[in-house]
Amino acid sequence: MYCYKKFKPLFEMESGRFDTFALTGGRGSMKTGHAVRSVMVEMMKRRLRVVCFRETKTSQKDSLINEFKELIDGEFKGRGFVSNTETIKNVLTGATVTFLGLRDANDNAREAIKGLAQVDIWLVDEAQAVSAGVWDVLLKTIRKEGAKLIVIYNRIDDDLPVEKALFLDYYNKTAPEKTYFVEVNYPELEHTGLLSDKFIGYAELVKKNKPDEFERDYLNKPRGANVARVVKYWSAENVVENIRYFEEYDIYWSLDFNVNPAMSVLAHYDKKNFFVFDEIVLNNVITQDVVDEFISRYPPDKVKGVVQICGDASGKYRKTQSRYSDYAIIQNTLSRANYQTNFNLRRFNPPILNRINAFNRQVFDVEGKRHFFVHPRCRWLIYNMRKLCFKPGSSIVDAPTPAEVEEDEDKLYLGHIFDAASYMVEYFKPVVRE
Repeated sequence: MYCYKKFKPLFEMESGRFDTFALTGGRGSMKTGHAVRSVMVEMMKRRLRVVCFRETKTSQKDSLINEFKELIDGEFKGRGFVSNTETIKNVLTGATVTFLGLRDANDNAREAIKGLAQVDIWLVDEAQAVSAGVWDVLLKTIRKEGAKLIVIYNRIDDDLPVEKALFLDYYNKTAPEKTYFVEVNYPELEHTGLLSDKFIGYAELVKKNKPDEFERDYLNKPRGANVARVVKYWSAENVVENIRYFEEYDIYWSLDFNVNPAMSVLAHYDKKNFFVFDEIVLNNVITQDVVDEFISRYPPDKVKGVVQICGDASGKYRKTQSRYSDYAIIQNTLSRANYQTNFNLRRFNPPILNRINAFNRQVFDVEGKRHFFVHPRCRWLIYNMRKLCFKPGSSIVDAPTPAEVEEDEDKLYLGHIFDAASYMVEYFKPVVRE
């Protein structure tokens, strides 16, 4: 039996490390197949009760019963499994699977869930369609000690009841301690040998001829989600928790010079990938305050590499409020503190669409690879990846108005930190070199 590495925890239920497994992904992710296989493996070990739940199920053919039957006739043949039109059973252990479908509007059906408190494994298929009301009843019903919940869903929207009910933060790729939350999509399985040539051939045709459909169905993107976004292909795969600062590596510090807020990013760069490990976000400050904050976080005795300065080219020019340019202030302060520095700046800022195109290429390139990664602590950079949009029907970035900021204070932080990050990316990885 094959198992893709990201699904391995499903087959280690007895360890007790997780009690909830949330699996999301588009077509070809094999999330459903792995979930069903993991349930059947558990059924071979002991007597247990499994319920496969789909809120919109109207008949058995709308359930997962056919997936179970195919495996019984294939990989699990001779392992004690039998089936009829309603249930799956392992005659060696006495483990059973039943299939349940409920409509949100059916209050009697919701009440029926409450009678299933002694279920050992709940497998919720098409969880994106399960309503908030049903989640409320279902999660209160799962009371048996050691019970497991497996949910399988597609991200048809950015506002899903399943993610709210299970406290899943998709963009920061975080979940409660006992929840295993994973996304798998077709591109990472394409070359593993797990998908048929026929499937891959069709997927590539869709990718070439119907890119919007490919994003929705194979990359797990909500319909229309990328149309207006500045960063079109940002996903949870760009957020990596194990990014660390290493003293011996150069720090790539990229700045956008704004007073409120002043925003900059700090990264390591290995000539192929960018790894953003920190952001500096300060309100109502001058450039000297920003440099002082950098020194407080990364004192000279903790920086053995070179501080590689990147950012807004206009920072080279003297401002009326200072005798020195922004970069001169940075250079003078860091030199006095015994840092090694190097400046990576354009003579003039490139057109904004050049920066955006270069940045998007690193977030997700034409070969389906990602080269720009961010630690979850970089709250405002991640916020910009999700929220920064173009004005409707245009290629102009939609900067928030004062009225919008007054209504939603988070919008104050929209735009400038993306500028900081994209100046760095465009300098080292331009789409077309000067």
